[in-house]
Amino acid sequence: MSEKIKITIVMDDEKQNIHTDEKSEKSVTVTHDSSMTLMSTLLKNNLIESSLCGGRGDCGRCMVQFIQGAPMPTPLERGRLNAEELRQGFRLSCFARIKDDCVIRLVFPREPEIAIVTETIDLSENNDSISQPNKSSVFREADVTQSDVGNGDMIFYIIAVDLGTTTIAMQLRRMDTGEIVDTYCAMNPQRKYGSDVLSRIQAACDGHGEILRRCVWEVLERGVAQFADSVGKASIKCICIAGNTTMEHLFMGQDVSSLGRSPFIPVEIGLQKCEGPSAIPIYITPGISTFVGGDIVAGMYALSMMSGTGEEQVSGKGLTERRGGVRLLIDLGTNGEMAITDGTDTLVTATAAGPAFEGGMEKAVVGTDMIAVTASLRSRGVLDETGLLAEPYFTQGVSIHTQKGDFILVNQDIRALQMAKAAVRAGVEILWEQMGRPGIQRVYLAGGFGYYLDVEAAFAIGLLPGQMRGSVQAVGNTSLEGAFRIGRDLCQEVTDKHMLEGSLSSIKSINLAKQEKFERLYMGYMDLCRN
Repeated sequence: MSEKIKITIVMDDEKQNIHTDEKSEKSVTVTHDSSMTLMSTLLKNNLIESSLCGGRGDCGRCMVQFIQGAPMPTPLERGRLNAEELRQGFRLSCFARIKDDCVIRLVFPREPEIAIVTETIDLSENNDSISQPNKSSVFREADVTQSDVGNGDMIFYIIAVDLGTTTIAMQLRRMDTGEIVDTYCAMNPQRKYGSDVLSRIQAACDGHGEILRRCVWEVLERGVAQFADSVGKASIKCICIAGNTTMEHLFMGQDVSSLGRSPFIPVEIGLQKCEGPSAIPIYITPGISTFVGGDIVAGMYALSMMSGTGEEQVSGKGLTERRGGVRLLIDLGTNGEMAITDGTDTLVTATAAGPAFEGGMEKAVVGTDMIAVTASLRSRGVLDETGLLAEPYFTQGVSIHTQKGDFILVNQDIRALQMAKAAVRAGVEILWEQMGRPGIQRVYLAGGFGYYLDVEAAFAIGLLPGQMRGSVQAVGNTSLEGAFRIGRDLCQEVTDKHMLEGSLSSIKSINLAKQEKFERLYMGYMDLCRN
């Protein structure tokens, strides 16, 4: 039988604004169920920012210090924490089982700031530049009739949503010109249940599915309320959401258990429609597979990498005529998704990248900085091509100074980057080879990672093939851009469910795990060198 236990939580002044709404107090008391872990209680009371590993004891972000009433350390804690830390009362809240009233101090680190990229691409004729948030970045006004955009002087708007694993970005855009009128961004509140989709799937299977669904809907409601205040609810035609398959399933309240186990069959992968805040219709961008979801489909739509979607009817041009050449799209984050097309055939794949490209492995550094730092250490001889730091750095790490803060880089951090880099490079090579290794006209780097990436550093560590030098272009948030375009085209009946899903049926999805060459390529590209 479980007991109700009183936990007094002490917080440093600098953390009060994060962990409690009562900013004038330095402690808060909560009731704890002895049958639960301490982390469960902290999550329930919004007293923890996130657990990157989903409560598996791997990341150490949920560490607390017991001032009174410390429980005996578990075997896992003895392996993760040193003897001095255990003596001082440090424990991992994801494993700590409390049986008596206690006093604890929250000591887990503040999350590093993550920039949310909302800049989108300008794909007007002969223009591939990044457009700023206050600029129009969509299609030709001449293609739109008055009946398409409203009645009389009425202006209609589309809300585009990039539902990311880490961040949520929303834009309010004019349906006629594509002008970005307003933007709303937030961290994805699901992060408290883990940084990756597998952690979210496990949390949903453990009974937290409704909480995961509701917390994202609340972000959406706040964004819609902000937009409605400026333009009125009646003028918002629809909301179009693009996210990976897991994020879209959780948003729709669908069972995600099959997404985490073989053969990885989604409940629904097609275009979906539901009613959103203020009865505004919501469209959920279709995906291709469990691993290639609506976010990459939206990016392909924005970049005209899909045929048969209705755009030919607007432009009077086919896919090859409109964009031409062989093009590769790479969108890197917690997951790495890639697509390649020659105008006739299109191949897609995805690979797990982990936190290396998004959050810096418990460090105050983002993935793009990690690549730049790694390339710099290689050029200075501090790091060899196998990823090992030279002495004395091998044992004590390298002190790195950045604008976001200082941190100690150790071999474990380098290894995490190597594994992510090798997986992505192997995926690129397999897609390219299956297309016949043609010349690449353009390599699109999408999302925040591509937007801030030091391209020369990426080539220096072998993230991208040397043959693609000179073809790389950052294209901003293509998921957000594509969500707008899909929502606009659905509202204007330029495309529909049948056309969208039909265009996706001809795209071939490559399962890297079933490729005989993947493991060999993966190991071969682990080294940090140009190749």
